[in-house]
Amino acid sequence: MTTAPEAQTSGNTLKIGIVGAGGVGAYFAAALARAGHEVHVVATPRHIEPIRTNGIRVTKGDGSDGFTARPASISTDAADIGVCDAVVVASKAGQVREALLEAKALVGTDTAVLPLQNGVSATQQITDAVGAGHALGGVCLIISYLTEPGIVHHVGGQPSITLGELNGKVTSRVERLAAALSDARVQTTISQHIAADMWRKFMLITSYGGVGALSREPVGRTRANPLSRSLVRDAMSEVAHLATAAGTPLDETDVEAMMRQYDTFDPSSTSSMQRDLAAGRPSELDEQTGAVVRIAAQYGVPVPIHDTIYRALKLRDG
Repeated sequence: MTTAPEAQTSGNTLKIGIVGAGGVGAYFAAALARAGHEVHVVATPRHIEPIRTNGIRVTKGDGSDGFTARPASISTDAADIGVCDAVVVASKAGQVREALLEAKALVGTDTAVLPLQNGVSATQQITDAVGAGHALGGVCLIISYLTEPGIVHHVGGQPSITLGELNGKVTSRVERLAAALSDARVQTTISQHIAADMWRKFMLITSYGGVGALSREPVGRTRANPLSRSLVRDAMSEVAHLATAAGTPLDETDVEAMMRQYDTFDPSSTSSMQRDLAAGRPSELDEQTGAVVRIAAQYGVPVPIHDTIYRALKLRDG
């Protein structure tokens, strides 16, 4: 891995399309616009007037100052925006293909498309929607959510994105997008092993998110209790074995690394899947825990913890 250099501005303004204006998409749209990049947002109708009128306001849960930034445009129609240098897809994991089909006008011949979803299916969905050669791999760590359209609450901690070409090459388009994210005060890493990075994040989010949703408890309580903590760890081990069977070798050192990441989370935090299930909204259950179960069936790998969590939670999904 290489880390993009810290910078106030890269001096290389990009035209960046953001697909989705939820807690993740709106945060990165605001951060990139604040850094001076030409940011255009494709969103559903309820987001249009609040952001067009007031911009995007970011509040902080750690006591630091928030900020407000205004994207260059926001529209329901990607044709109003046209081809971008890069596109960041921040829709829910199961909606990537559909969202990009609707936003296809943003994608030109060499446009890089960066997915920020929790899961390992987004790159194939991007290829299905806009063709081969556009998808990057991406891993995003941030806990943020909308309090209302145009207002994002960032719980705390340093937002980070790891990105890379699927073939491991360090290309100019990856370097330019990494520099733009660094401009936006995002901890940014270029990875030559992005498939493994995505599987590690998948291991983390499906395991702590699934146990948290099942127990209906925040991170602080699930990791402090020896039984639920060991359940998270054992769930991670299931995903490590599955990743290895699927062609991306992971082992117990990867499990320990993700447990250390879990230990850094704010004690009051919950996963987006847990919040959606608690609120009775459609969630990413099928693209997280459900995806573990589906991929495991494909490779003949037993995943009894994830299978139990999925069956127990499916009734609450939406």
